[in-house]
Amino acid sequence: MAFGPDIIVTDPEGSEITLVVEAKTSLHDLDSVELQLKRYMSGTLCPVGLIVTPEQLRLYRNQYVSSPEDSIELVGAFDVRDVLHYRRSGGGREDGFEFEGFVQAWLEGLGSEAGLQGLPAELRRAAQWYIFPAVSEGNVQAAHPRHPASASWT
Repeated sequence: MAFGPDIIVTDPEGSEITLVVEAKTSLHDLDSVELQLKRYMSGTLCPVGLIVTPEQLRLYRNQYVSSPEDSIELVGAFDVRDVLHYRRSGGGREDGFEFEGFVQAWLEGLGSEAGLQGLPAELRRAAQWYIFPAVSEGNVQAAHPRHPASASWT
């Protein structure tokens, strides 16, 4: 199955992906998800990528060099338990869709200075540098349908 991100941010014209997000309620194989994200970022020339769980946010940047493994660099891993305050509602696919929507709304909030204020200092600096420029000027959107019935046919 081909990798598809959960959330994308495009430039105002919608012609370029400026940020890509993989949002997972749990992460059993970080290496695999990370490699898929890196390949996607490299293939789409996307400058910034995130892997977000209820516990951690991993921030990546594209250095635009030869291979995906070399081009995409981990900027940092941040504990976000006290930032997101996400509570799982149950489990399964619906919980995953709910978390994607939760992360999307949180990202949209980071498009303003007020949204950045509640972040711990280290995460705030990284968000100001890498996330804020994309979400403040771009379009944050789901990268696939989130309703379980509409997603079951894929």
